[in-house]
Amino acid sequence: MLQSLSAQTLTDAQARIHQLGVPSVRLESRQGEVAQTIIAIADDVEADVIVVGKRGSGQVAGLLLGSVSQKLVSLASRIVIVVP
Repeated sequence: MLQSLSAQTLTDAQARIHQLGVPSVRLESRQGEVAQTIIAIADDVEADVIVVGKRGSGQVAGLLLGSVSQKLVSLASRIVIVVP
C-alpha cells in the first residue's frame, strides 16, 4: 500500500514538474528516517545543494516528530535552502 502511494505521488509530482516546464528531473523513493534519507540521496548523487519546503505535515506533527528542514540544516554537510 505505501509503495503504491509513493509511486503515485512521484508520478503526480513528475507530471506537475513537466507542466511547469522543467526539462529534467530525478525522482526517488526510499524508506528510512526522512532527514537522514534525504542526506543519503544528496550524497549518492553528489548534489551541490538540498532544497526543501519549510513544512510538511503541519505544526503539530512538526512539534511531535521534529522538523525535517531543521534537521537537514543541522546535519547536512552541504548547503540547505528552505523555502516557504
